[in-house]
Amino acid sequence: MRAPGNDLCELFGYAPDDTSEPARKQWKTQKCPFVGGPCIKHSHAQRAGTTLVYGSCSVTNRPASRPVEEVIICPQRLYADDYATLKACVADAGITSPMYLADEYSRRKKIDDLPNDYCVFLGKNSGREISLSNPGVIDLSLDWVMAYVDRGSIRLLVPCEVQSIDITGNYRDNWNAYSEEISPVPNSDHGMNWANVWKRLIPQLILKSAVAATSTLCTKGTYFVLPDRVYIQFERIVGPVTASASAGPGVITVMTYKLGQDVPLGEIRPIVRHRTERMLATDFAQSFASGSQLPLGTQLDQKVAAVLASL
Repeated sequence: MRAPGNDLCELFGYAPDDTSEPARKQWKTQKCPFVGGPCIKHSHAQRAGTTLVYGSCSVTNRPASRPVEEVIICPQRLYADDYATLKACVADAGITSPMYLADEYSRRKKIDDLPNDYCVFLGKNSGREISLSNPGVIDLSLDWVMAYVDRGSIRLLVPCEVQSIDITGNYRDNWNAYSEEISPVPNSDHGMNWANVWKRLIPQLILKSAVAATSTLCTKGTYFVLPDRVYIQFERIVGPVTASASAGPGVITVMTYKLGQDVPLGEIRPIVRHRTERMLATDFAQSFASGSQLPLGTQLDQKVAAVLASL
């Protein structure tokens, strides 16, 4: 039985109440089923120095007067099916050559087994993130850069940012009920950290797309992969932005994803692309900076007057 209110949606890739052998086996490994390696969703260290590995991939959110939402909260959930989302960006940029993660590229390079043209994925789970800096001013790193190489020369770079969303509160009691198979399952106490969209995610996208716009090799612009519900929050904050017809220099191509249909116990749901949007990075930045979606200054005036009157 699932919680009637806010709830966990996926744990280690499976429905939280899935007690099948594949699901429980994945729980025991405490590893990410999408990229391998340790799950990155865990608690802070407890008194004994141990941590709880939660395995939380997505949650349900029940906003007032609106349908229940399923929201991906771990970026690694977006790497399902062997980084299919990143491969979709590369294909959209017009690259049809073989695609390699860093380990496979390195192995083939050592034995001189690379084709004439290919694409290498560079990021946290493949080689390393590309870090850039203006010393004393700013340091930033790109989530992913896909490098297209033809006859030994880099011909195209496809930078891609991948974001999910953080939560507020916690889901520990809800998680523990699923972990221990306790019924009834209590509601989760989590909320969605939507403030992070305008505090951190939008500024990062603007800065990184501005860097790509000055590159001679980023001729298809910047790509942005995220859950559709998170991008809806972007749209609410930024407001309308003029669409671009195709990928190109200075263009941001947004690809949004949702969880696919429910599957039988013991299986992991797919993620499916919901939409693709394109816009000039400068138009996106200008719409955000215009403040057209922000509270009005008159509200500030009235709030200050009201506080002074109450003192």
